[in-house]
Amino acid sequence: MLAKLFNWFGPGLPKVDLVLSKTEYVPGEKVTGSFHLIGGLNQQTIQRLECDLMKKRPGEKPTLLQPVTTVLMNRELDPKEESEYPFHFVLPEALDLEDLETTYLLQTKLVLKNDVKTSDTDEIHIVIR
Repeated sequence: MLAKLFNWFGPGLPKVDLVLSKTEYVPGEKVTGSFHLIGGLNQQTIQRLECDLMKKRPGEKPTLLQPVTTVLMNRELDPKEESEYPFHFVLPEALDLEDLETTYLLQTKLVLKNDVKTSDTDEIHIVIR
């Protein structure tokens, strides 16, 4: 019973980590990297992997700029199993870079059976050259 609770409420869940090839980009540039999945305490069914480009201002919740990718899956991830999936997308050309307090994030979600989610957030720095 205790293992089942851990499995659904955090420590026992699989983890997702988006690892980018670099952290600084210019508008219109191709962003590359990979999704790293790490199994939890028990075998889990992964339904999909989602990644969204978000915009965040201090004191506010992040807002969706655009969906980046959705990878549909129906696979079992074994305990402590590690998997890697390639990632790439092109940043939009039109981004508001004049507001220096705004940050841009890539928010990744690993969606499991019964709509249980784990997530990862990575800040990307967008500069003008």
